[in-house]
Amino acid sequence: MHAKNAHALFARYDLTEAHFFAATCAMYCRHSAGISTYFAEEHCASWNMLFIRLGSAPLREATELPLDLIRRILIPIRIVIPQEQVDGLRDVLAQLGFQPAEETTAMVLSLARLAPLINEEGVQISLTRNLNEWATPLDSAFLIAPKAVAHYQARHQRALDAGEALYHFTLSVEGQVSCSLTLSLCEGEARLSDVGTRVGVRGRGYATRLIQAALLHASGLGARRCFLEASTLAVALYGKLGFQRLFDCASFIRAAAPQP
Repeated sequence: MHAKNAHALFARYDLTEAHFFAATCAMYCRHSAGISTYFAEEHCASWNMLFIRLGSAPLREATELPLDLIRRILIPIRIVIPQEQVDGLRDVLAQLGFQPAEETTAMVLSLARLAPLINEEGVQISLTRNLNEWATPLDSAFLIAPKAVAHYQARHQRALDAGEALYHFTLSVEGQVSCSLTLSLCEGEARLSDVGTRVGVRGRGYATRLIQAALLHASGLGARRCFLEASTLAVALYGKLGFQRLFDCASFIRAAAPQP
């Protein structure tokens, strides 16, 4: 990938990422072109977290802004960093009590040529505003407690009520929701998030079919590309759909700091 083109794609990825998290988090602050912070949840104690994303832009002196915030805040913190920037921050994060977590991969797909969706008997794909249906697979798919799912659903509902460009898709088999995802649109670009399938029905191609339906919807709304952040285990799935790797990311987590 040509360096200039790659930089442009990184910037568009950062745009879709910032739009999604700003729409679904209680508070948001953009410190610079490369650093944003999000306050994920204001009610549920187990999900009460400061979320920091370091984008692909050079960090320079702007790093001091979130580091100062980290030193002052007591709630749990997750920070996500492009892999190429980790070495420059590894020591300071360790000093601040952060531990390495999962690794992910930023990916992109051109929506110029998409194959038509093939209908399958017994499988129903829906674009829904009923977030009770959309949230059904989340606890099984992402191993999170029902209470946390309810608060995450409420965040998405607030985004819909505010008119944010979020679209919620479900795939049902014989009337039971088996898979769901979120599509978001920003300035002609799309992003896939929350792609999850119930544990008992994985490996049957449901996520692939649902993703294809969401991509066709995004293309129909004028989106040129679709971005996503894939877990290590999901990279192969998205690769088969035509997504290409942009860059790798590393996550670090710090638990709640002890009360003074």
